[in-house]
Amino acid sequence: MMAFRQVRELLLWVMDFHQTLADKYSGLAREQPDELMRMTLEFLAGRELEMHRFMSRYMQEADPALLGTWLIDTQDFVHPRILERIPKCPDCRDVQDIQANAMASHQTLKDMYRLRSELAQIPTEARLFDELAQNQDAEMRLQASSIGRLDLY
Repeated sequence: MMAFRQVRELLLWVMDFHQTLADKYSGLAREQPDELMRMTLEFLAGRELEMHRFMSRYMQEADPALLGTWLIDTQDFVHPRILERIPKCPDCRDVQDIQANAMASHQTLKDMYRLRSELAQIPTEARLFDELAQNQDAEMRLQASSIGRLDLY
């Protein structure tokens, strides 16, 4: 585990977090005999890849000064246990279990972004983390409604 010192390090970790979740969901989908659960996991993998791409584009276009901003503290905001809470088949009983795990990962990121916003030293840093928290909220709503429709399938 590492303590993030700059905004860039934190955002790179978030990119890796989304890629890791995408890979995990894809792997679980390949092992899943139940079609609905496989579709749900494939959907989540696709959404995680989209969030990874979003962060990658942001990193390429962001103000280098903002990316180089030093964080106010060196607390460790890594949440490695969240990845362990993604269900492993055959432990995943149903789509709701999968959805609960996905929402837990989003809530973890949202909480981290909110804290980073509160601790921000400059307005651009606070705006970045506020925007990322709002994006997590939007993603949670999108996934919840999409998974709800899949579950009706």
